[in-house]
Amino acid sequence: MIGDGAEDTLKVRFADGSELRNFSGNYMPDLSITFHTRWAEWRTIIFLPVGFFDAYIDGSVDIEGDNPIARIARLGHAAGIGRGRNSLRTILSHNPLVSLRDAWCELTQDNVSRKRAIRNAEFHYSLPVELFKYKLGNTLGYSEGYWVEGTETLDQAKHNLYEYICQKLQLKPGMKVLEVGSGWGYLPIYMVKKYDVDVVVYNPTKEQNEYMLRRFERHGVADRIRIEFGVHADIMKERSKFDRFVTIGVHEHHGMRKGMYHLWWRSIAHVLKDGGIGVVSTSSYMDYHMTGYLTLRYIWPGGHIPSVPMEILVMRREGLRLVELENLWTHYKRTVAAWRDRFKRHWPEIRTSNPAVFDERFKRRWIMYLEAVAQHFDDRLDCTHFIFVKSSDPGVYPPTLEERYLNADFRTGSDVVECYE
Repeated sequence: MIGDGAEDTLKVRFADGSELRNFSGNYMPDLSITFHTRWAEWRTIIFLPVGFFDAYIDGSVDIEGDNPIARIARLGHAAGIGRGRNSLRTILSHNPLVSLRDAWCELTQDNVSRKRAIRNAEFHYSLPVELFKYKLGNTLGYSEGYWVEGTETLDQAKHNLYEYICQKLQLKPGMKVLEVGSGWGYLPIYMVKKYDVDVVVYNPTKEQNEYMLRRFERHGVADRIRIEFGVHADIMKERSKFDRFVTIGVHEHHGMRKGMYHLWWRSIAHVLKDGGIGVVSTSSYMDYHMTGYLTLRYIWPGGHIPSVPMEILVMRREGLRLVELENLWTHYKRTVAAWRDRFKRHWPEIRTSNPAVFDERFKRRWIMYLEAVAQHFDDRLDCTHFIFVKSSDPGVYPPTLEERYLNADFRTGSDVVECYE
């Protein structure tokens, strides 16, 4: 990783003042790592990357460079970490201490109970909204964007994504739509304003729901959107049937247990009318495994990146039929890179907005997350759209792409986006 043939220049300074570098001279290297304590060095030896980034977050390791965490990931891949059955990642994953930490987080955070699911959601989504305004842009849409040719801004990409999903849903005036996990409410407003539908929203955080209600009232759609405080499984209590179902960036919260895969798809089948159409957008893997300790501890307690084959299998067993699968990983990678850059650029404003919450430790854990995710899309992380129907009638869904997306209202170039702020 730090041999003479490495493309990146690297300097590591240890707690005793000694240094290791792969270049000569006094210039600034591409990547500089400084261990401030012997314990930080031992944490790295014992817990490997997990220990290293634990130490970074608590300030006992400093990392300098241009997007240094992403650079560390690239160097790791170049050294053979994470590629192939006999990769270093596979070997490291058998470290019993690392495996035990992962398993303990999975066991104690899994969203198997309603109370725990709400608590986990609040950990992330109940943070002061100023963080998300600066990070996500004016739509406050917390999902991938859709960067069609000519898209220039993050707001355009978010508008395009929601328009694209509406086209996939084949919305028509007067339809009833159920959305789980609406965040701060951009998509419900967009669906009502643009497609003249009525929407029911299930969302598990009080702060987001209050923000949504004020936003709906400002834009004159509060009478067309009903907000229910609840988690995904709560939609099983719905007595109404819906023409359409949509959820964006929420399936990552159903947990690893296979019973939760079944419960979520069963609940979707419960609320859809016969002949109804649904769209699920989620980050995803092809394989099935536990979420890492760092993600569960610092960013997404209870999180689980779903397995695409598992989702398809369970969907079918619960009475829903897959129509189309699309991987938008390149679009999500570009979106996360935009979030990363906005977070860094606006950190002074974020910090000032609430110094008690947004301290140095918070900054480090979010930079770790945003840089690592952007890089992870180059490795094995995907972004999957599932289009499905509750029907076996081949005429329920348009058979060609042209029929579905020909009239999509994408915004590019100098086009203005209504962000419903």
